[in-house]
Amino acid sequence: MNKKEKIFKSIIGIMISISIGAGAMYLANYKKLDFMNRYPELLDADEFVKETLLIDVPKDPDKKTTAEAYFKLYGDKYTFVEGKEDTDTIEYARDKVNNSATAKKSGFRVQFNESGQPYFSAVVEGLPADKQGVRVGDIIKNVDDFEVTEYKHAVRLIGKDQEVAKLIIERDGKEISMDFVRSSDDSEMIGITSKMYGDVLYVKIDSVSYEILEPFEKAVSENSFNSIIIDLRGNGGGYTDAAIKIADKFIGKSQTVLQTQSGVDEIYETNDEIMYDVPIAVLINENTASAAEILTALLKQYGDATLVGMNTFGKGIYQNKGIFYGNSVRYTEGYYTVGDWENYQGKGIKPDVVIDMDSDYIGTDKDIQLEKTLELVK
Repeated sequence: MNKKEKIFKSIIGIMISISIGAGAMYLANYKKLDFMNRYPELLDADEFVKETLLIDVPKDPDKKTTAEAYFKLYGDKYTFVEGKEDTDTIEYARDKVNNSATAKKSGFRVQFNESGQPYFSAVVEGLPADKQGVRVGDIIKNVDDFEVTEYKHAVRLIGKDQEVAKLIIERDGKEISMDFVRSSDDSEMIGITSKMYGDVLYVKIDSVSYEILEPFEKAVSENSFNSIIIDLRGNGGGYTDAAIKIADKFIGKSQTVLQTQSGVDEIYETNDEIMYDVPIAVLINENTASAAEILTALLKQYGDATLVGMNTFGKGIYQNKGIFYGNSVRYTEGYYTVGDWENYQGKGIKPDVVIDMDSDYIGTDKDIQLEKTLELVK
């Protein structure tokens, strides 16, 4: 092989190596290049900030903020970064107490004043806290001989069922001692109330949670009724299978299908047996959403329920959670359909009888939606 041939082969080899390297580099950066091609405005915005606005570009932007900005491109308000739960906050302590079974069964909620002291912000009439003399505004000074000096100590309000808590509360500047018995009775609790109007059973459900299944069962099994009103006004939803369990008592075979973005279906079905074959009316309004709408759709489509009130919220999609950089991300996993109905995302469910009413009147003597529903079922 002469000198020219060696040089030529060397050049060819170098060119091939360069091509292979460039190809490998392209493949390695394909996703980044594709991203820039799809969202060139992001590069334009970066250039605008540097050259026109003349402000400093953040050197180490918060990952949560960056992710939130990208998620907004998809236009889904239900996809967002929840972040890590900060247990060292007043909000955490408050929610820890208020979401406990003790608070729900005993019928109280707590809040914190400007000094960080916990006080009873709500007391449900007729439930254990009310019966034992707890009043709205009572400041919790001491729990079980433990002085409540900062908000984190309020979690000591959470105890086992039937456990007695020794409380010292402050009311109108005076300290009052009491032995507070935490209730274990599920028949009535914050989240569900029931009442008889003649032979009509009225049940209000505030959320479609697992906690209300037992008290709901008790309300329908221990009362003799010829018709039922299920009040879902202001019910923002909860769990699909909880909605199925409630509906299953009043309807025969039904099907609710959850369809994921990947096309994999999750099917929920009710049994053939109808436990309570009675006329049904469902109260709904603009804040009836998600699993509460599933319950509404099941009772309407399979139980011939009469819907009264206002058009529902229209949330026909459902969410799941993932982890991104150690933060919890809530995202929309798919949509659902109930029976033969089309998905009602953004449309809601229309009532059979439309009655416009301010939601502030719910449960008052101005509750014309309930009045009309009682007339219909009677």
